[in-house]
Amino acid sequence: MFKISKFRIMTFDGGGIKGALTVVLLKRLQLVFPQLLETIDFFAGTSTGSFIALGLAYGISPEQLINLYSEENAKFIFTPPHFEVFQAKYDNAHLKEVLLRVFPENMRLKELIKHRVLVPSFAVNPPIEGPWHPVFNSNFPNSSTQNEKVIDVALSSSAAPFYFPPYNNYVDGSVFANNPGPAAIAFAVESEAGNQKLDDVVLLSLGTGLNPFAPIPILSTLFDQVVEAASYLSFQILGTHYFRLNPTLSTAVGLDEYERIPQLMELAEAVDLEPVIHWLQNNWF
Repeated sequence: MFKISKFRIMTFDGGGIKGALTVVLLKRLQLVFPQLLETIDFFAGTSTGSFIALGLAYGISPEQLINLYSEENAKFIFTPPHFEVFQAKYDNAHLKEVLLRVFPENMRLKELIKHRVLVPSFAVNPPIEGPWHPVFNSNFPNSSTQNEKVIDVALSSSAAPFYFPPYNNYVDGSVFANNPGPAAIAFAVESEAGNQKLDDVVLLSLGTGLNPFAPIPILSTLFDQVVEAASYLSFQILGTHYFRLNPTLSTAVGLDEYERIPQLMELAEAVDLEPVIHWLQNNWF
């Protein structure tokens, strides 16, 4: 029996097709702890991590998420590429089509009643509508975004610059919160949201693999290196109540390199889970 007073959070980074690594890690953890997902109070995810967080909050199994990250689906999403200057590399129509196979088109955040969920995105409003600003989409009772459609939130959070065009004047939440851990902690303890005691908060953060090098360094800094700074902050806040699972990749993997999905899944199957299993046994249940 797990301790009721704990407030358990699981977060998921952005990283495009590297989400395939995350969902296999999650599947392996659930095989060790079949009740794991039932114990979670709050999911948070950015970009590709938003698909995972929203899917789990909706009740989708890790096996179904692995199907979502199939090489076939990813190839469909990331084709055909565009090569025009000042145009996003891909249209988001195929991505939306794939996500609509998972989420009902008109389902709203407030209808995800089993778990709290948080999904960052970034508003790039026209000047007449006000300044650009971060947006934290959630289904907490006092949230101003709880009536947003799940499909719109997912597409807004995953509109990665250079890869996809803005969606409804939003771009990828990874531009400021590729690792949503610190944001999730803030929402957990905020009086108008989670209203939890900090000492009761435990957080398991799942990454999408750390790129040792990247073909476009600025994107590596934006999407990969900043997540470790967020991890550092999360650990400073929570101490041993925080664990980060983010394997290092042997070679760089681009957000759209769908042909690398089998390699990512193979890596996820080979990762030593003993440290996180030990942490869960001592801090989660």
